Parts: sequence; C-alpha cells; structure tokens
Amino acid sequence: MNEQGRFHDNSSGVITDTKYKMHWLPKDSWGDLGQWRNYDAALAYVMLMNQVYAGGFSDWRLPSREEAENFYDTELNQIDWEEEVVHIDRLFVTKCANFMWLKDINKNGEVGRINLRDGEVDFVDRNTLEHQSARLIRNIK
Repeated sequence: MNEQGRFHDNSSGVITDTKYKMHWLPKDSWGDLGQWRNYDAALAYVMLMNQVYAGGFSDWRLPSREEAENFYDTELNQIDWEEEVVHIDRLFVTKCANFMWLKDINKNGEVGRINLRDGEVDFVDRNTLEHQSARLIRNIK
C-alpha cells in the first residue's frame, strides 16, 4: 500500500519516512562510491558516513529486516543499476543496487539482504559481492 507523501526530502540531504519515523540517506553505497560491498565493507561504509556526519548525523546504521521490508513497496518504482525496476520511492537516487544489506545475522553467521526487485529476503555469506550495497537508516529522535 503506497502512502502518498510518506517520504520527504529534507534540506539536510536526508529523506524522512513519516510513517515509520526514520531517516534514510538518498544514495546507497553503490550510488555513492560505485563499488559493490561485502558485509564488512558495508559496515566500513556505515563508519565512514558517521565520521563525516552525513546529513548532519553520526548514528547511521544498516536496517533491520523489518525496516527493509517496510522500505520495500510494490506500488513504488525506481530504476536500479541494470535499468530494472526496484520498489522504492522515486526520491531515492536512481541506479541503485538491487540488493541491500541488513543488520540481521542468522545462527550460521550468514547475513541478511533484501532484493529490492521482488522483496525477497535471504541470508548469504558475509563475503558475497553480488550487487550488494549499504543503504543507511537512522531513527528520528
């Protein structure tokens, strides 16, 4: 269900999700750096964005599975790096990665990712580079 006006672009360079009271960075790490990220490199990207106070904040993190599933919306359409449709708001920078790392780790040490093309969540080896990126989120305080 698409919520009209749910996402708002802010002058500080972040996007506010008014339904879930979260901030998102408009670019993922692929759009920002042009490099795929394994999980450890995604965590390094989180540290970098916190060190540079992206959007004026230093508490960015990877989203949980629930947050990523809330971010994904079949009624929204944006274009990823392969010109395929991903189901995120058009306020987010186009040409993004189709896989987004999650902070969730299963009992086998595999890390979660969501496919923004179909909303499927799976768990993969932390060294996987297959079109993964970090898309950062923070709670609004």
